[in-house]
Amino acid sequence: MLDAELIIFDCDGVLVDTEPLTNRVLAACVTDAGWAVDSDYSISHFKGRNLADILTDVETKLDRRLPDLLDEYRRRMYAGIEAEGVPPIEGIHTLLDALDRLGHEAPHRCVATNAPMKKATLTLTGAGLFDRFAHRQRADQPTMFSAYEVGKWKPDPALFQHAAETMGHRPEHSIVIEDSVAGVHAAVRANMRVIGFADLTDPATLRDAGAHAVIRSYAELIELGDAVFAAGAR
Repeated sequence: MLDAELIIFDCDGVLVDTEPLTNRVLAACVTDAGWAVDSDYSISHFKGRNLADILTDVETKLDRRLPDLLDEYRRRMYAGIEAEGVPPIEGIHTLLDALDRLGHEAPHRCVATNAPMKKATLTLTGAGLFDRFAHRQRADQPTMFSAYEVGKWKPDPALFQHAAETMGHRPEHSIVIEDSVAGVHAAVRANMRVIGFADLTDPATLRDAGAHAVIRSYAELIELGDAVFAAGAR
């Protein structure tokens, strides 16, 4: 199905449908701090970026320090996840089922996210996805990676490079599935092919960022198959 040895999945917006909740909460926190923004603005300007960089943008806009903003965001965000839950992205279980049916011929897979491991574990567990990634290759090898482990966030390529190296694969033999411009940039800089998942992000924006292919659903990905993943495909 996929011409790759390793598939690296982003988490939020690619595996779990957290983006509406998290961007709503982030927009509310920024608005309460004094800069009126809505969820659409948060999605287009903040999605996929490091929270520290977002904080810098907000502090620059308001011309004052906001030492409690990120803690307040995290508090509200975790409360929202626990109260509302987050569903899996439609079709992701079907895609993973199709990969599982390939048996030993299936590419390895892992998760690489800008989010803290706590958040990724909580959301993936709630969506029934955690066990589908945890320890997929060897019992002693992690298959979930957070930017907090490496101290660098997308669009820096370090997280993807770390994930591929740990999983034992070369970057050029890896495919990344990403829904944010920052994530696409990170994958391209890591010398990996990247599929843009155009749910909340405009497809043209993902293509312009460097995505080799763009899909709107996992059903489309399964249907298109190998032809989509040829190196350099557009």
